[in-house]
Amino acid sequence: MLPSAAAAALVVTATGAAVAESAPLASTLELTAAQAQTARDQAAVAVTDQADLSSRRQQVSLQNAAFQGRAEQTARVARNKARVAAAAKAKAAAAAAAAKAKADAAAAAKAKMEREGKQWVSPIEGAQFTSGYGMRWGRMHWGNDFGTAVGTPLRAMSRGTVVFAGWDGNKGKLLTIKYWDGTESQYAHMSSFSASVGSTVMPGDIVGRTGNTGRSTGPHLHLEIHPAGKGAVNPAPWLAAKGLQ
Repeated sequence: MLPSAAAAALVVTATGAAVAESAPLASTLELTAAQAQTARDQAAVAVTDQADLSSRRQQVSLQNAAFQGRAEQTARVARNKARVAAAAKAKAAAAAAAAKAKADAAAAAKAKMEREGKQWVSPIEGAQFTSGYGMRWGRMHWGNDFGTAVGTPLRAMSRGTVVFAGWDGNKGKLLTIKYWDGTESQYAHMSSFSASVGSTVMPGDIVGRTGNTGRSTGPHLHLEIHPAGKGAVNPAPWLAAKGLQ
């Protein structure tokens, strides 16, 4: 048996040794717990950062998608506008081409009419010359007569305008045409008219038919020629100058 003092010292010594041995262990545990908490905090931060990064990436992706959508919409609108403009341009070009073709056709027709309209043809076909220009039975006969059956067609000699169609005393039914060169022809003793005042006629157009109206000794055409609409001249040389019999 140890004395009480020695026993007490032994207990103190043992207790101090136990305390000395447990202190490093406690420190180690505390460090490990702190590191674990730090690791958890870091992990939490990493998760948060990852979530933020994913969110930002998603936002950027949405923004890019929206921008691309707007760009595609803008491109579609531009393409539609271009198609509409191209269609309008093509339509305008077609209209211009049609108008030009119409104008060209009208110009060609006018040129043809001008060209053909200046030709000269005989006023009557198959008729017999019966009386000429000059004094006859003591009075002036101002034209040439061509005997023919009633109803024989009478034709315009060139391009011109009918300036008179009606009754004219001794001449009976009379039709006067003013031609493109100013010359006027008179067809007298007609039975009917096929053209009226103001009508435009072309070479060979039927303007009426022969008859026996007015002061006439039988069915015939009395033809007078008035250059520049003035006094009558002998039709024979005038017709010959035009290459007409």
